[in-house]
Amino acid sequence: MKSAVVTIKELSFLSGYSISTVSKALNNKKDISSETRSTIQNIAKQHNYIPNNYAVALRNKVSKSIAVIIPKLTEGFYSKALCVLQKEADIKNYRMLFYQSFGCEKKERTYLNSLNDGSIYGIIVISDDDSKINDYANYTMPIEVLNIKSFYTDDQIQLGSVQSLSKLLGA
Repeated sequence: MKSAVVTIKELSFLSGYSISTVSKALNNKKDISSETRSTIQNIAKQHNYIPNNYAVALRNKVSKSIAVIIPKLTEGFYSKALCVLQKEADIKNYRMLFYQSFGCEKKERTYLNSLNDGSIYGIIVISDDDSKINDYANYTMPIEVLNIKSFYTDDQIQLGSVQSLSKLLGA
């Protein structure tokens, strides 16, 4: 089954222009004519073209996405942290992806390894294990550990979550 998402390659076919020219038109580059740019942009609009944010992030080496690895979403104290992180990420114009490790270190490592491809800005690992802070030195991307205990108050969870995101983003 073919995807409903229109790609630059498909826009190239539909417009009759090269992929390079389509890319330039969609990025408002001035080295193509305004007529060509307008034609391609109209075709893109007709087909509801949406840029692939991950491809853009890889090309520009800048991503506005962060990942959060959480042990178990159904634990109230973890879900509170996730809620705060989501709200704060939205305020800072970052998208958030989350992954559940279910407390499995192997699953956590698999996520970390697959996310280390440049498609995201950084990762927040939520944990109740104080020793995790030193586990991520070998990764090239920013990783922040948000340590949360089950007995933390809502205020402590909120403060820790905000601080963790700010530290990850360098703010």
